[in-house]
Amino acid sequence: MNTNTLLKNGFPFRLGCTSYVYPDDLLPNVRKMASVVDDIEIVLFETESLSNLPGPDTIAELREISEQQGNTYTIHFPIDKKAGASDNKERTYFQDQALKIMQLTRPLHPFAYILHLEGIRGSASPDDLAAWQANSMETCEKIAASGGVDSATIAVENLGYPVEWNAPIVEHFGFSFCMDIGHLWLYRENWKNIIERYLGKTRVMHLHGVSKGKDHLSLLKNDQEALKELVRHYLPSFRNVLTLEVFSEKDTFDSIRRVKKLWEE
Repeated sequence: MNTNTLLKNGFPFRLGCTSYVYPDDLLPNVRKMASVVDDIEIVLFETESLSNLPGPDTIAELREISEQQGNTYTIHFPIDKKAGASDNKERTYFQDQALKIMQLTRPLHPFAYILHLEGIRGSASPDDLAAWQANSMETCEKIAASGGVDSATIAVENLGYPVEWNAPIVEHFGFSFCMDIGHLWLYRENWKNIIERYLGKTRVMHLHGVSKGKDHLSLLKNDQEALKELVRHYLPSFRNVLTLEVFSEKDTFDSIRRVKKLWEE
């Protein structure tokens, strides 16, 4: 892959990819992509039997790569446990996990931590919504009180429920938004109104193709008119991280080229 044709440091925003471009571990992916993009989203998981949390030696090398290449990192908290779950044990597990990851990755000075407030559906009743908000506030209080990071680096991602439900939580704790454009398209939300409303507090955008009810696809498979409007009308004023959240070499580089072409047009 000739990375010289790509645009590291070529946009007003920081172009990013995931840590799963190649079917390999974290470090080999970062070594290959740090010269191509401005930010790498480190996607973490930790279950009772499996974990990809980096150890101190890996953290040290990630920091060295960042210093040499000028890239930043966004850290995606695991999603195997729900941050807004009704079960207290599950929430506590997530909270402990998040605090451990923040402590572990602090030497990387992450540009953002991506937080899913799982535990609610868009069709939730008012009582269920109120309970989820209380549970999510509890989790966010633990994260905010941990210290050591700027609260604005905690970016709450929109999922399968209205973005507006995240807004009071973001406002209360001084967090930011991770605006997943693919999710807005997938769930048929009024994406342009939402971007216009929340762009000023958006620290990270996630972008991926959506087609036939599936997301995290190549941007070549997306509605091209919507993609063109995003790139030409909204990205020029964006100054933070735009992560192409796809998970293969072909989809990543096809998507980078598509953004580059639309930008240059």
